[in-house]
Amino acid sequence: MSAWTKRQRIESIINGELADRPPISAWRHFTNSEQNPKDLAKAMVTFQLKYDWDFMKINPRAVYYAEVWGNEYDFSIYNDVQPKMVKHVINDVEDLRRIDEHPGDEGVLAEQLEAIKLIKQELHDEVPLFQTIFSPIGVLLNLCGEQALGRYRKSNREDSLLIKLFKEDRKGVHKALAAISRTLSKYASSTTKAGADGVFYAALGMAREGYMTYEEWEEFVKPYDLIVLEELKSSLTILHTCGIYSNPQRFVDYPINILHWAETAPGNPSIADSIEWIGKKVAMGGLDERLFGTGSEEEISRSAKKSIQTHSGRPFILAPDCSVSIRSLDSEFRAFRETVNCKS
Repeated sequence: MSAWTKRQRIESIINGELADRPPISAWRHFTNSEQNPKDLAKAMVTFQLKYDWDFMKINPRAVYYAEVWGNEYDFSIYNDVQPKMVKHVINDVEDLRRIDEHPGDEGVLAEQLEAIKLIKQELHDEVPLFQTIFSPIGVLLNLCGEQALGRYRKSNREDSLLIKLFKEDRKGVHKALAAISRTLSKYASSTTKAGADGVFYAALGMAREGYMTYEEWEEFVKPYDLIVLEELKSSLTILHTCGIYSNPQRFVDYPINILHWAETAPGNPSIADSIEWIGKKVAMGGLDERLFGTGSEEEISRSAKKSIQTHSGRPFILAPDCSVSIRSLDSEFRAFRETVNCKS
């Protein structure tokens, strides 16, 4: 093959074949540009053109899913990538009744579809695009006023309103999750019509050991994940299970193409060992995202090169373990991007 395109590289890896090199990408939030679709699209396209990633994970504001059902935020005040919450819609079991099904292409969701269209107009078919969608259980957690589990944040089962609702109104929880799932399913279909190649499906840290029991995960998480993911069978799907003790093995029977987890985080399996259980899914990751924003260019380069060498000979996608810091440095991104161009 002559010079590989980004799309050929991704398609080859997904088909279980080696490309000229591992595909590479990274992503971050743009908190000053995420409140309207034009600004978000401009920020994402600028980031893509600057570093020439092999695919784009579109990184909308971290709370847009919860806004669909009425959560409200003050976007003039941020704690890192989280705007200040001023209202959440679920406070007790009675509020579960307020969670109805919505169209997948109106309101806040229509704004995100517009951003996809604008990005597609600028990049055409050159760069595979993945829109970020949260798991229904993660959306419900946000509606309860709780921050989604992920990364290295502590999870306290005893203090969780969501866990309390499981016990007090199981039927109401299922009804709410069904409404959220159907909405996200319609939205997922709309994202591909708008120009996305697929979805970056954020399972967050909801499979984490010690938060839900496995039985609760089977009952309240998996069936609703599958409602959304079944809509995407004809497109591409990256599933991200976030943070510590994130159990990527639970997702190997999901209808996905790429499985992304933090192998550097405590309690997680290595990507190298995943060859024993991952089947035809492609592993993605290989770099601790916490290195970004710390001036660690040399360590980023060293760690990324080690991952490339470790996984040589198998389909693999190189990426940070999660979204990188909004304080990440240009020199860090360039050091990371250059690793796939190195001969050694």
